Amino acid sequence: MSQPLDSIASVLEGTGNYRVLRRLAPLVDCPEPPNEPTFIGLVLDVETTGTDFVQDEVIELGILKFEYGASGRIYRVFETFNQLHQPRKPIPPEITRLTGITDADVAGKRIDDAAVQALAADAAVVIAHNASFDRQMCEGRWPVFSEKNWACSCHQIPWQTEGHEGMKLGYLVMDYGFYHQGHRAIDDCHALLRLLDSPLKTSGRLEPCPSGLGRLEGRDVEG
Repeated sequence: MSQPLDSIASVLEGTGNYRVLRRLAPLVDCPEPPNEPTFIGLVLDVETTGTDFVQDEVIELGILKFEYGASGRIYRVFETFNQLHQPRKPIPPEITRLTGITDADVAGKRIDDAAVQALAADAAVVIAHNASFDRQMCEGRWPVFSEKNWACSCHQIPWQTEGHEGMKLGYLVMDYGFYHQGHRAIDDCHALLRLLDSPLKTSGRLEPCPSGLGRLEGRDVEG
């Protein structure tokens, strides 16, 4: 946003009568080098043809590979990955309405399985918003994910205790003053990483952190 528009937004917010939502931009790398032990994390999101773990397929995979410290501070994003995949059957109309992804968009596309395996190989944790779904959709196709600790940012961070009325990603992003293009994999990844980089509203804590990510850690966090 340009400086004049920033000033207008600040004036509106200063009246107490308006809330201004700003377009969410990718997280900027921390300018200072880490002064603590660091770990590799993945933020992951999938778009699929439906919710059946056996019959439905991933049509878009988004991943952000990032470095985080023992304090929970996120230092930098190493890699951004986003690929489309043509499923065996046409994309259902309701999925196209939700995501905007059409059969024409995915025609001839295939997610690079070897690239996904390599990207995830050294990750300490994989974080998704509603991880039970993303995890089951990913583990069957990419075996590396069955070897990783998974964390659910939706159910394992106490959003309501921290002053939020809802746990959906779009709602939480707006609660922090941003908006984004939801239901596209990489956009949801950027939104989630921004949430993880923001101190929780009531306690001021940061997530993630290694002692696994407090409530986030554990291979079977989602049952």
